[in-house]
Amino acid sequence: MLPKLCSTVGFVSRSTLVAKTLPTKRLPTSGQACYTPNTIIGFTHHSANNENRKWSNKFDFLTAFSVGTLSAFFAFRKRDEDSEERKNEKTDVVENGQRIIHLSEVQKHKSVADGGIWVIFQGKVYDVTNFVEKHPGGDKILLAAGSDVAPYWRLYAFHHEKHVIDILREYYIGDLPESEANFTEHEERSGPYANDPERHPALVTISKEPRNAETPAVLIPDYPITPNELFFVRNHLPVPDIDINKYRLEIKSSNLVDSKGKPLELSLKIDDLKKNYPVQRIVSTVVCAGNRRSQMAKEDRARAETSQGKPLIRGLDWQHAALSTAEWTGVRLVDLLVRHLLPESQRTNYMALLEAAQRAKIHHVQFEGADFDEVVGGAYGSSLPIAWALDPRMDILLAFEMNGQPIPRDHGFPVRVIIPGSIGARQVKWLTKITLSNEESQSYYQQTDYKLGYVLGGNECPDYRRIPAILDYPVQSAICSPQDGQSLENEGSITVRGYAFSGGGRGILSVRVSADGGKTWHDATLAPVSPPTGVDPEDLPPGDLALAHRTHRQWAWTLWETELPIPADAKEVEIICCARDSSNNVQPERCEGSLNVRGLVTNSWHRVHVHILDPNEK
Repeated sequence: MLPKLCSTVGFVSRSTLVAKTLPTKRLPTSGQACYTPNTIIGFTHHSANNENRKWSNKFDFLTAFSVGTLSAFFAFRKRDEDSEERKNEKTDVVENGQRIIHLSEVQKHKSVADGGIWVIFQGKVYDVTNFVEKHPGGDKILLAAGSDVAPYWRLYAFHHEKHVIDILREYYIGDLPESEANFTEHEERSGPYANDPERHPALVTISKEPRNAETPAVLIPDYPITPNELFFVRNHLPVPDIDINKYRLEIKSSNLVDSKGKPLELSLKIDDLKKNYPVQRIVSTVVCAGNRRSQMAKEDRARAETSQGKPLIRGLDWQHAALSTAEWTGVRLVDLLVRHLLPESQRTNYMALLEAAQRAKIHHVQFEGADFDEVVGGAYGSSLPIAWALDPRMDILLAFEMNGQPIPRDHGFPVRVIIPGSIGARQVKWLTKITLSNEESQSYYQQTDYKLGYVLGGNECPDYRRIPAILDYPVQSAICSPQDGQSLENEGSITVRGYAFSGGGRGILSVRVSADGGKTWHDATLAPVSPPTGVDPEDLPPGDLALAHRTHRQWAWTLWETELPIPADAKEVEIICCARDSSNNVQPERCEGSLNVRGLVTNSWHRVHVHILDPNEK
């Protein structure tokens, strides 16, 4: 079920939105979803009250082990008749009556086709094949297949509880040898990437050097706020390693003078930001402009085959999870600038700040990071038009915390700029310099990359310097569960879950889902993750009237869910979703009209194909 966020179209308050500690367990009442960031969702099976403790034990294990929320409790397990035979087959060596299985052998067992799904916990090996095959959420367990489950269990508070370990023990098949029992999986890194930070193994790697990785899509509906460890990673270069004691944020403008009549020139320590300016918190989704590029590339290849031409799209093969949501803490850019550029009596007059900048012929605010690209000859940078950058309603934030913690290195430590509603490419990480200027940033990534270069006649590429930079993101939705290619039993319907988002602060008004190519549609239940910035959830009316408040400053995604009917004779089903935002923008059916050389801002209907199992296939 969906996160329980006050109501179908209501919002959760900020105080309960972000888990400052790991989630704690909570037993749902019968048939009720119990999901907030501090709890774990689930449905109770309709069992008698005196069975609740038993169900709780098994649910805790399933939740912890599968690294995410499951849509149903599972029935009491039966051991297969061949369980002992399977154990004997998978034993490498027997020493003193103890089955010894080498790490290399465990790593080979990631699927049923590999001879079973094995995992490691505290030096012991477990065959969880039967568990995966028989229980809801088994697909999530595959994230840890062939490796140690400990990094996944660290996302939960109850993974070491006795009843969880007891259930896992039923799947025990052997031990790692002593020489391998304390192994820790580390990435092999070398050269300029040798000092990159460790990443969570659940992340779906798109490229290793530089590291680019998606949040596992199947986990997105389980986390209204993405844990830092699972936040998608987008890097163009090696990750800077910044000494916080030496860090300074330089802010300057040769045209603007401060309140003392001198040209604006600031050099701020991290403590200056934290202590000298009002601190704000904003829940905002960051999305890569290349999100879902793989779908546009697929259509591009089909077009090329038909026309006997060549595919045009280049770029990382992002699927549909190159986005994540966090609560960011920092100082709004406008609040910092008014402190230095306006008299004390006018420091709430943001229009006066904009007018002063315009009089000084300031047209852009440039942002520069610490990551330097020797190939293109400059630091990573971006810029915003001055009217956007100095608009207090746009909530531009100089962030130093992410989900209540210092921003991790991968995500911009110690400071990154958060530009809510904009593509991630503009939200510079490892921020070192802000310049108020009469021109755009001259960074390669502002001038040449992240622009919509539409294909011209004869496959001619456009002049990128003449194309405006992409700023906000179009309306988008995607299906996170079930996954493409998944096999499901036909129980009359499929629970479909996903996300929707639109840039520029536009809210999501509807998500429709179809199982017949768009002939008939079913409305999904929406759960916006946070209210629009500046709106107190307690002031919102209940029910559908809250939709009226989704028209602006809606910086975070909306999660959604629906129960989709499936025909009794269905064999293969294509599931489609389509969102509408508060400006009545709707996702297009196909990519043809927005085909561009870089495969950016793909937002056509998202499609997944599932195989419906015949009862005789069991």
